[in-house]
Amino acid sequence: MRLFKPYINWRAIINVIRVLLGSQLAEGEEVKKFEKEFEEKFNKKNVVTVNSGTTALELAYELAGIGKGDEVITPVLTCTATNLPLVRRGCKLVFADIDNDLNVSIEDIKRKITKKTKAIVFVHFGGNNRGLKELVELCRKSKITLIEDAAQVIGSDYWGKADYTCISLQAIKTLTSGDGGILITKKTSDYHKARRLRWFGYNRELKQKLGDTDLKEAGYKYHMNNITAAIGRGNLAVIDKIIAKRKKLMKVYNSYPDIQCHIWLCIQFGKKGEQHHYRNDKYSIFKKFKTDCPNMDRLQDNWRLLPLYPQLSVKQAKKYAKIK
Repeated sequence: MRLFKPYINWRAIINVIRVLLGSQLAEGEEVKKFEKEFEEKFNKKNVVTVNSGTTALELAYELAGIGKGDEVITPVLTCTATNLPLVRRGCKLVFADIDNDLNVSIEDIKRKITKKTKAIVFVHFGGNNRGLKELVELCRKSKITLIEDAAQVIGSDYWGKADYTCISLQAIKTLTSGDGGILITKKTSDYHKARRLRWFGYNRELKQKLGDTDLKEAGYKYHMNNITAAIGRGNLAVIDKIIAKRKKLMKVYNSYPDIQCHIWLCIQFGKKGEQHHYRNDKYSIFKKFKTDCPNMDRLQDNWRLLPLYPQLSVKQAKKYAKIK
């Protein structure tokens, strides 16, 4: 069965044609408009578009000052994109176990916090926000940096509460720009630094005015382009419709006792099949960080994903829910 299907609204197609017929394909006014519209739609501040959800995470880790030897608690069950940047930074990963809904166990995070804990990563697995509110308070009291891997969160009702929030706009996400990502920072100073770092370290607007400016920090080439932003803007214009259809399908799926459906993933327990994301400590690159995760051990082969995308009909959802 096909689990995902990209959704591209006709507005996105028209937007892209308009950009292609124009004179600016790289980052420009289309990107600025997308950032502004996203902020207004979701009532967020300090929104920085980038070229993927993974680069949003990279920037968040950079802004948080996470480096070699730093101890970071992170879920054992997530897309590998959550944790690969931490390995490249030479961090010590501490894998936290999952709860019965596959979201990270807050109790296990509490058990694994030490005086050396630099940051905690919370992943909205499938768009599930269970545990975030408690973790926000815990990190505030403990003065630990909290990073939300909110790659799958658009359409959920509680997100963007951490020091850094990282969203994916990849092809099959609820809101897609083909590929792309968004970083949201709590501090305005981090917002301005992120805007510089996403484009080599330059203040892009100032450089465009002056022709050249000094570089004082080493940045990346992480910026979004106008074509990507044009797709994002087109789909953002109908995001309420997209979310409403997903929630309608969620209601159908959640009427079955063995299914838990969130805004981006529909999980059926007690069945084997495609899981899309796997426990990270099974990969060679992460094995040296393996910790005790008994619930992950128990559940790792005991669930599968069911199709969830706007083009899916209610009749099809009911059929998939009953497949043995």
